[in-house]
Amino acid sequence: MTESSAGTAAPLFTRTFVWLLLAHFLQALGFSSMLLLPLYLAELGASRAEIGAVMAAANAGGLASRPLVGWALDAWGRRPTLLVGTAVLTASMVALGGVQSMGPWVYVDRVFLGAGIGALFAGYFTWASDVIPPRRRTEGVALFGISGLLPLALNAFADDAGLRGAELRFLFVALSGAVALSGGIVLALDEPAGGVHPGEQASARFGELLRGLLSRSLLPVWWASAVFSGLVGVFFAFATVSAASRGVDDPARLWLTYAGGAVGVRLLGARLPDRIGPANLVVPAVALYLGAFALAAVARSSGGFAWAGVLAGLGHGVCFPVLMSQVVGRSASRQRGTAVSLFTAVWGICELVLPPLAGLGADRWGDSLLYHGVVWVGLAGLVVWAALEHWADPRGAAGAQTPAAGGT
Repeated sequence: MTESSAGTAAPLFTRTFVWLLLAHFLQALGFSSMLLLPLYLAELGASRAEIGAVMAAANAGGLASRPLVGWALDAWGRRPTLLVGTAVLTASMVALGGVQSMGPWVYVDRVFLGAGIGALFAGYFTWASDVIPPRRRTEGVALFGISGLLPLALNAFADDAGLRGAELRFLFVALSGAVALSGGIVLALDEPAGGVHPGEQASARFGELLRGLLSRSLLPVWWASAVFSGLVGVFFAFATVSAASRGVDDPARLWLTYAGGAVGVRLLGARLPDRIGPANLVVPAVALYLGAFALAAVARSSGGFAWAGVLAGLGHGVCFPVLMSQVVGRSASRQRGTAVSLFTAVWGICELVLPPLAGLGADRWGDSLLYHGVVWVGLAGLVVWAALEHWADPRGAAGAQTPAAGGT
């Protein structure tokens, strides 16, 4: 059976998919807790620029490891790659608990932490894409991603649990146990059939791989990914810090509304992108995120930031699965691990470069002016994406938008 012949009746919630959901949720408890790190760094006396640099350091580690991760997923396997990533993330979170002052060790630890997160980010979504029925790909990615979004909501209750300021480092250590547990689930799963291509990877020429990943149909996807990941990186780094600086009580509460918006839109509208075409939802999704920045620029209350969280969550809930689906659908199946790794690398690059620059801008001009600037830059990015999508015209190219394009 080819990918294109797989019907909508194919089951989505298979045994492997459900276990992957649980494992992804457990490791996401660790990753999501890093959104509280800016509050901890501010408690240690870090400036906005230092916070942006520390948050970006994780992406340096993730980017450095991405070529190896992409190769490992396709030539070594999904399971061993995830196990190594789990071990690195667990150890890094334990080590973060020993950080009690700003210094070089914070950056070093974040580099290793980012390498682990990079392997897990690419590995879980590659494996999930292997077991999701092709004609339900965007729906499946959207629902699978909920397991990574739900932990965001738990951040909102850290203050209620008495974990604030310096105490947050104990939370990081505690959640490393959940990450380690996710590795036990991965260890019990079988490697997906057809997911490893050691001979092809060993013999493939770099030029062939590059041409496949930089094909005409994929270029607008990479650009949209860069625009959107940049927005997410800046919002994640500074939203809670901005709320706290304006006297908002319990600023981490906005992650509850963020998660609520993202999860809600996926539960209610997961099937919509596959029906109308994933590319048709890029502009609305990014526009929602830009609306969150516009609201955060003027918000002075917990309610204002809560609504900013809702808008950002709605945009995130739609845009990520839409882009991931296009990456998988417009690339060859034998290069799936590499393509997904490149997709996550685009996120890493933008989150490495933009938060420090945004931090410098916020230190100089203030958070409000920074957020207004982000809105205008994001709008310009959408114009460029529209031009690239029109030039690529994947809907008119045979197989560029269909799941069969990658072969079997």
